[in-house]
Amino acid sequence: MIKMFRYTGTICFLVVTIGCVLGIIAVPLSGAESGGQSSRRRTSSEYSAIVHHAVADTATKANAPISTQPADTTTAPDYSFGEMSIAGLTLNSLNIYGYFATRIEKNWSVPSLEGAQIIKESEPAAWTNPFFNVMIQHQTSQKFKVFVNLNGARGGTIDVRNLWGEYSASNAFNIRLGKLYRKFGLYNEILDAVPTYYGIEAPELFDADHLIISRTSTFMVYGGFAAGAGTLNYSLSTDNGEGRNDTFEENIPLGWDLNYQFGGGDYTVGLSGYTTSGYSHPDLALGGGSPKSGVLPWMANDRFSVLGGYAEGKIRNLTLQFEYWNSPHDAARDPALTVRMINGAKPNAAQLSRFLIDPKGATAENNVRVHGDYTVRTWYLRAGYAAETAIGEIGPYVQWDYYSNPETIASKTFGGDDEAGATDTGKFNKATLGIVFRPTPEVAIKLDYSSHMQKFKSGNQAFPEVRLDVSYIFGQLF
Repeated sequence: MIKMFRYTGTICFLVVTIGCVLGIIAVPLSGAESGGQSSRRRTSSEYSAIVHHAVADTATKANAPISTQPADTTTAPDYSFGEMSIAGLTLNSLNIYGYFATRIEKNWSVPSLEGAQIIKESEPAAWTNPFFNVMIQHQTSQKFKVFVNLNGARGGTIDVRNLWGEYSASNAFNIRLGKLYRKFGLYNEILDAVPTYYGIEAPELFDADHLIISRTSTFMVYGGFAAGAGTLNYSLSTDNGEGRNDTFEENIPLGWDLNYQFGGGDYTVGLSGYTTSGYSHPDLALGGGSPKSGVLPWMANDRFSVLGGYAEGKIRNLTLQFEYWNSPHDAARDPALTVRMINGAKPNAAQLSRFLIDPKGATAENNVRVHGDYTVRTWYLRAGYAAETAIGEIGPYVQWDYYSNPETIASKTFGGDDEAGATDTGKFNKATLGIVFRPTPEVAIKLDYSSHMQKFKSGNQAFPEVRLDVSYIFGQLF
C-alpha cells in the first residue's frame, strides 16, 4: 500500500494539470453557446459511440420514468459513461445488438537471437476475426435490467464475457451483480465495441498478453452526482480475486474509480485503483499461456495494487486521451515452477539475473531467487480528429504507448509476452499512426502503422507492424 500511494501525488498532478488545460479550453467553447451545451453537429462517430461519454449531464435524468411506448429514435441517443449497455430502453423490450471486426496484420524484421547472432524475421500475415460480440439487454422494470455479452470471435466456441443484473435505486446508487467489466480508466468497459473508438489495438495495459489486472469483477456499486458544472461519478467493485483458487474468505479485493465529467460530457478526468488486499495467486497453470490477471504463473503468491489517472477531452472535432498506470508487486516465486519456466522458456541473460541467485550456476530450486518484487508501469497518449466529408467521416489518429515489466519473459506459452519479454530491460515504446473511415455511423474501416522500439542485446532495435481492420455495429441500437 505504501508503494501504491508513493505515486499518488505524481498521478494526481498529471490528471489535475490536464483537467485544468481542458477546462480552460472548454470555457470559451461552451460559453459561446446557449446553456453551456455544444451546438455543433455531432460527427457520425459520436452518434455510433454507444459506449462513450454521455452527451448530457447524467444528473439531470436521475430516475426518469421508462417509456412504455416505442422509443423515439429521431434524436441522438443519450448513453451513460463507459457503458456497452444502453440507457433509456423501452420497458419490457428485448434489445439485441453487437459488434463484429475482421482484421489483417503483418509485421517485419522482428529481432530474435540465434546462438549469439541477432536475426530479423518477418512473420506471415494473419487474418483473424478478433471481435464478434452479441449483446442482449432486457429492461424488466423501471428499476431493473439484465445484460448479456456473448463473444464468438474465433467462430468455434462462445464465451460469456458479461452476464449481470442491475438494480437502480437512483442515478446516485446502482448495484450490479454477475460477471461484469469493472470501471477502470477510459477503455476497460468499451474494448469490445471496436467500431466506436480511434485505433485498432487496445492500450498496452489492456493487451491480452500482459494485462495489468483482470478485466472482470463480480459485484459493483456505482453512481453519479451533480457537482458544480459537471457530474462526479464513482464505482466500487469486488470479487473472489485474481487467482483461480482465490476465495472471498481469504481476501476482499477492491477496485474503484472516481471521475469528473464536465462541458456537456466532452471532458473527463479521473482516477482508478485496485488492490488485492492480501496475497493472490496465478489464474493459469504454468504452460497454459499468458495470464488474464496481474499474477504471473511462476509465482507462489503476489500481493499487488494498481493506481492510475486518465483524462479525455473532445474539443470540437479533436479527441485527446491520456492514461498513466503504476502497479507495484510484492511477490514470491515458486522455486519448482521457476525452474520449469527457465528450462522451457529460455529467458535472456538479464531475466536470468532476476530469477537466479547465481545466473551462471545450475538451474536448480536452491538457486532460485524467491523474493520477486517488481513494478509494472505503462502510459499512452492518443489523439484523433473527425472530419465530416461528402463520403463519410475521415479520422486520422496518432498514439504513443510505453510499457515496462521487468519480470515478464518472451514465451507466451509459459506466461510471458513477446513484446516487453523480448527485450533486455522489459520496456518498449510503440508509436502508431492511423486513419479511420466511416462511410456510415455503423461501419469503421481502420488502417494503421506501428513502430515498436526496444533494447535488444544492448542495442536499439525497432520493427514495423501494419494492421487493417473492418468493423461494424449491428442490431437494435436506436
